[in-house]
Amino acid sequence: MIKKVLQILLFSIFFAASYNTFKLKAQIIERKEVNLPEISQPITKLKKAIGWTLQDNGQWISCNNCIPNTNADINKTNDPENKLGKHNFTEMQLREVLIQGEQYAILLVFRRNGYFKFETLRDEWNSRNDVDFYVFKATKLKQILPDTLPSGKIWLTNMDVFCMGKIEGFDQKTYLQKIANQIQRQYVLKYPSTFTLLFAVMPLNLKNEKFVRFRLIEVFNKEYIYSQYFLNDYLPHLLDKFYYEVPYGNFIEFVRIFPVYEDLIAQPKSFNEYYKRGVALFKRKEYASAAADFHHAIDLFPGQSFFLAYAYLGNCYYNMEMLDEALMFFNLAIDNKPEQAEYIYDWARVLYNRGLVNYKLKNSNLACDDWNKASIYGIPEAQKMLKKHCK
Repeated sequence: MIKKVLQILLFSIFFAASYNTFKLKAQIIERKEVNLPEISQPITKLKKAIGWTLQDNGQWISCNNCIPNTNADINKTNDPENKLGKHNFTEMQLREVLIQGEQYAILLVFRRNGYFKFETLRDEWNSRNDVDFYVFKATKLKQILPDTLPSGKIWLTNMDVFCMGKIEGFDQKTYLQKIANQIQRQYVLKYPSTFTLLFAVMPLNLKNEKFVRFRLIEVFNKEYIYSQYFLNDYLPHLLDKFYYEVPYGNFIEFVRIFPVYEDLIAQPKSFNEYYKRGVALFKRKEYASAAADFHHAIDLFPGQSFFLAYAYLGNCYYNMEMLDEALMFFNLAIDNKPEQAEYIYDWARVLYNRGLVNYKLKNSNLACDDWNKASIYGIPEAQKMLKKHCK
């Protein structure tokens, strides 16, 4: 009996010691934080398009940033759900994200949506703003609209999405984090996306002007399903009944300005090619090579004003601590203030950056003047520098 009690006592002591040892080890081993993919600021935007639909009465109907529904009778009413159309957007954006060092693009489609509180009665409509997102390899952007595609011919690209999703009633402060979480989850689980995105486009010459018609098509990511859209009996009719239409130049700017890293392999010849490669090199922090490309781009069009190219050159030289050169190109960028309202914020940021250069060059008064001007345009960092260094 005494022997049995001693055995139980020894087992209890051993178990307690083992537990404490395990607990101590668990405390020593730190949990590693998983860094979410960092999503860039918008690189390109599409804000306007005309949506067209062939109604069931044989008449075409159009809508700004909206593809109308086909029912002609309902289209005459003020039904709020019908006004959303087959598809709509307030803005489309392309952003960049690196997934384990590989370059991906994110297509964001911000759109209007909503619901009836009482669906059966179709009463008390509640509006909300949603966002759809599609993540795919950046090289896919180069396949969307081939340069050799003739007018009137439809081209279809499977974007082979890495992941995609919808955020209903999105919050401006948190929606990018939700997308980053989805990207990280997809990478960890390593399963293919349930759906994919097909991008249908057709260039067209109308009355001496060039346009692009396009559709975004979500389908199940099964080859036997999406391959049907590429068949000769189906492909030519993808844009027969509804589509978006935009000026050719606007569409090209949306899908082509995005700097695809694959461009680093090619030998650039045009301003755009040098400029895009310069941006890609700058993002890789290869500032000397990037500066060389921006110089080549500007040399191709001497005497012209290239605000962004000058701004990038200033940033390159600033990061290489060549402050006099940085100041010279920031001056050129500021002297060439853009007329387009969408670039004013970027131009104001150059004022802020020139302030940093002036401050490092011991020109405190000039630095404070630059930061004061930048703060007027809403650059938050400029206000902080004013409070910290200027009186």
